Amino acid sequence: MRWEKSDFWMNASPSEMIRFFRQIHEECFLKDWVEVFHKDDLLIDLVFEYLWLYRSESETRTLLNHTDFPPWLLLRFIYFGYGKQILQGHFDSNVYFAQVKSLIDSEQSLRILSLADDMDKDPTLKIHLLANLDAQTWESYFDILEQNDKTIQALVGIFMNLKEQEIRTILLNSPTLYIYLRLMLVSRKIIDDEVGDEKAKILRDILEGIREWELFATNLKDKFDLLTEREQIPKYRDSKRISMILYELIKVGEEDRAGIISYLKGSHVILDEWEDGIIRSTLVNYKQFGTFF
Repeated sequence: MRWEKSDFWMNASPSEMIRFFRQIHEECFLKDWVEVFHKDDLLIDLVFEYLWLYRSESETRTLLNHTDFPPWLLLRFIYFGYGKQILQGHFDSNVYFAQVKSLIDSEQSLRILSLADDMDKDPTLKIHLLANLDAQTWESYFDILEQNDKTIQALVGIFMNLKEQEIRTILLNSPTLYIYLRLMLVSRKIIDDEVGDEKAKILRDILEGIREWELFATNLKDKFDLLTEREQIPKYRDSKRISMILYELIKVGEEDRAGIISYLKGSHVILDEWEDGIIRSTLVNYKQFGTFF
């Protein structure tokens, strides 16, 4: 087939590429495509250039999340993209892997996590993939742990390889992951003797700190009719909610604010990008002039 040849990838137009990515899963020859990849590493890198270039297109995302797109190949694509980021001078793996989460769904994240040996080598990526799981895939992941004779402590131990601020940032950006870890804490599945007293205390302190924002978000949900407000244009929403958020944010250090905003957005009390932008710009104004407006 034409797509098996390098000249197709070197000469195809953007519209041809998008059309190809759409057809490859609609016409069910994705398995054949992957089979060719087993034989030609150079072709893989050439194709990845286009997948990376068109990663924001819906056709590309559908392809990456197809059940016939194997996890080993997706993992290779993730590292390919990280290499591209480094070449552009962006070295923060947390920022990059957070972007990766938006490309792949929970099911595909679980399939990558099933590559246990590869995942054990990269705790940062592993945590970001865990943060991408929903309730159903979390249960499946616990089954994988049991099958591999691993315990909850092994899962918690992943975090102990990261700096405290990294852990806090990841959990603030991943409310679901925070909730699961907190449930383990409450149920005493996180045992100090097995994880280590000092390490367990660090994780507990981080979880307790985020717990305060969880309670704050719950309070906002009780005070305001967010379902109705979400359907309204911004000028008709209750401005008191944004004011409450701003007054709480100025009580914390600047280095923590971005993560907290992400948490509140993930908890659905910051309703959209417009509110996100207003809050961030108002905080900049507060820093410069000592007043919100």
